This record gives sequence, structure tokens and C-alpha cells, in this order.
Amino acid sequence: MVNSKNDILWIFSWPNPEIIPSYVVSGIMPADYLKIQKVIFLENHDPKSFLLEFKPKLIIINKAFHSKVTLLAQEARDLNIKIISVFDDWHFSYNNQFFEYNKIIANYSDALVVKTTTAANLVKNNIGLTPHVIHDCLRFNSQGPIRDIKYPFEICWFGMPTNHDSLEKGLNEIQKFNYECNIRIITNRHNLLKERVNKLELKKINLNLIKWHKSADKEIMKSDIVIIPYINDQRRSVKSHNRIIDSLNLGRLTIISKLPLTKDFEKYCYLGNIGDGLKWTKENQQLAINMLTEGSKFVKNNYNIAKISSEWKKLIDQTL
Repeated sequence: MVNSKNDILWIFSWPNPEIIPSYVVSGIMPADYLKIQKVIFLENHDPKSFLLEFKPKLIIINKAFHSKVTLLAQEARDLNIKIISVFDDWHFSYNNQFFEYNKIIANYSDALVVKTTTAANLVKNNIGLTPHVIHDCLRFNSQGPIRDIKYPFEICWFGMPTNHDSLEKGLNEIQKFNYECNIRIITNRHNLLKERVNKLELKKINLNLIKWHKSADKEIMKSDIVIIPYINDQRRSVKSHNRIIDSLNLGRLTIISKLPLTKDFEKYCYLGNIGDGLKWTKENQQLAINMLTEGSKFVKNNYNIAKISSEWKKLIDQTL
């Protein structure tokens, strides 16, 4: 009989895992729901001593941030401890140290987990292993859909600094339509972003830069529309759906670029050029709200913490 509190460890390799969104929705939240012990493994820890202290039967390794995690995986294999490894943004379009860690950890693992089917296909095609797909869960409390869409548009974009180039793409697409917009941008590294957007010479678009924080949902809800532009490259092709599902869960109309990654949401979001999406919304407000209403139901039914955690439990039981 497996005791989830004592026999399983969910391992994070960053000192403050709660500040990393992917850690929260693919690790911390399901671990808490399933009552699995969470542990931080840092570079100054000895892998063997670490494992002998806890004596787990199975470890779940979330995204590796340092090379010692590869030694931890090797030691776990030597001690006959089962391993499930979770991979974020593994796109294979270039090599870096984190992807080298991924390859080593994957080879020691009994099961691999990625966030989307696209990511699973890339892993299989590149290293010959077939991962399980377990989506990120919803991280914010659900809110009802908006009832009307104001003009000038009240828009929000939120994301990590690595996605600032895609935000720039979206702003360019909006500017071509000459719409008046108030856009809240929730992110970090504002100085670098200001350098980007100052070059765009935006007209009729007012930007409000807000530092990312745990209660970002309150800021998102001040807008009617969330935009999620993507650049069509391999790095973006393996992105999680977390920003899409969070936006719909918060009851915001969501306009996203059309990619294979976003196909699952074509009934619930506007897919395509961001400026075209605003034009369609302005001309079809009731259709847009009806689409959003169905999208909110869809994500609440399919990405809630209970459902995602049940998928984790099934995989854990299979691995043990």
C-alpha cells in the first residue's frame, strides 16, 4: 500500500518554486490536492543522502534548473526508486544546458509528462520516448463571463519576459486597425519591454505596465479582453495552454494567434490576427460573449484541479 505522504516526493529544483507559474500549475497544486510531500532539491544537496533521508518509492521531478537533478535521477534509478519527470518548453530547435539535463533525466525515467500533444510528438520524434500528456490546471478562482465589451477596448496581456516579442507582434497587429485601446501588461523586466514598445510609436494605444504578482487575476479581471499573440516558431509550439485556460476561466474574451497549439480552443476563442479579432468582436459582440460563455464552461470542466489531479493519480498508480 502506497502512502502518498511518505512514499512519494514531488521535487522542485528552484529555491522559490511558488514564483514559477509552471511549477504552480503542474506541480504545487496537484501535489497539494493529492497530499503528496513537496521537497526542494538544490545544487548544494547530496543526491544519495537526500533520497536516503526520505526513502521514497517514487519521485516526480518537475522542470530541472540545475545539473545536480541529473545526478538525483541517476541515484534514484540505482536505488530502484521510480521516476516520473515533467518537461516544460522542450522544443529541440536549439541546444542549451537545460535541454541536456532533460535528455539525461528522460533516460532514467519510468514515465515522462509534457503539457500538450504537440510537445509529446516532438519528444517522441527527437528521442524516441512517448510521454504522457497532462495539462496544466486552472490556477485562479473561476469568474463569470463578462456581459459586454467596452470601447475603447479594455485589454490585458500577461506573460513572462521571454514572450515580450510575441506581445510586440500583437501590438503591431492592433495598431494597423487604428483602434483606441487601454492595455494592461502584467509581466516583469519592464525596462526591457519599454525599449521594445517605444520603437513601435503606438497611436491610440495606452499601455499600463504592472509587475507580475500572485494576485494577477485581479488585474486581468479589470479588462474585458485578453490577447495572446504567438510567434509561429518551434519554441512557441510546445507552450502550455495555461494562459488561454486562465483567461477563459476568469471570464475574459480571449483572442489568440492561430497555431496547431491553439486548435483545441477554436470554438471558444477568436483565432487569428489580433487586430482582426478586435474588429470581429466589435462587429459581433453577442456572438463573442456567447463563445466566451461556452469557453468558460469548457475549461472549468476539463482543466479543474480535481480532473487534472485524477490524471496524475492514474499515472502514479501505473508507474508504481
